[in-house]
Amino acid sequence: MSWFRHLFLPHESNNQRAKLLHPSSFGLIIGFFTLVQIAINYVSSSYPAILGYASQIPPAEIVRLTNVNRESQGLPALKLDSELTQAAVLKAADMFARDYWAHVSPIGTLPWYFFTEVGYSYRYAGENLARDFSNPGSIVQAWVDSPTHRENLLSSKYQDIGVAVVDGQLSGRDTTLVVQLLGTRLSAVPAVSRQASFTVQAQEEPAASAPAVAVMQVQVPPQSIFSATPVANPFDITRAISLSLLAVIATVLLVDVVLVRRGQIIRWTSRSPAHLIFISVLLVAAFTVLQGQIL
Repeated sequence: MSWFRHLFLPHESNNQRAKLLHPSSFGLIIGFFTLVQIAINYVSSSYPAILGYASQIPPAEIVRLTNVNRESQGLPALKLDSELTQAAVLKAADMFARDYWAHVSPIGTLPWYFFTEVGYSYRYAGENLARDFSNPGSIVQAWVDSPTHRENLLSSKYQDIGVAVVDGQLSGRDTTLVVQLLGTRLSAVPAVSRQASFTVQAQEEPAASAPAVAVMQVQVPPQSIFSATPVANPFDITRAISLSLLAVIATVLLVDVVLVRRGQIIRWTSRSPAHLIFISVLLVAAFTVLQGQIL
């Protein structure tokens, strides 16, 4: 127990400050975290069967969970459409090629361009995006929890669905993009005004064909979309390590603050309260940043 007291509790052996809170310990923690990240990046790129991204998110499961939510609301299931799936792959490839995370590309390409590019002439069209999730259930749940995405997901206007899950880099960071395209073919419903929506608010589109916008064509390796399930996911490992380290440091700081306040430790100055606030902010930030995003 002496090592535990020395490492985590104020004591004579550590000059009345937990060894974990010493500058040298922080240096070791930062070095450890850096080495772990380097190892994760190396293993995930060299041995994707051990650490993988998209391979843990089968597109078919996203389709299934989407239909489970629709059927629970008395809506018909969506049919998996090969053209919409191809369009979703093109949209994901374009986001990686042009390095953007948005419905509209930096050069103004709308999502509906990819529908017409693959020959899917739509009456209704919608798009949901997700990134940095580790499993399909959390993706669909995030969409369901968002009012706009939920209304899009559960719209009775749609008949078809296409999903792509693709690995790549955005802004220099490894990530997994999930593109879900929803649609109804032009020939499937009576003639009405043509509509498209990023999420829920249907935006009327002119009946004319999609604008001629140049789109960078990128070949997406098949293994980026469908592959074997890896042993672990890099996002989960990074998130777990970051939150664990910050939580341990915050706990040690809290104990230090309590002991000083109770007068069990005589210390002329103490910055532990300020450090505790700072670490708490980092903990909240890490919890927020290291979770998936939807758009």
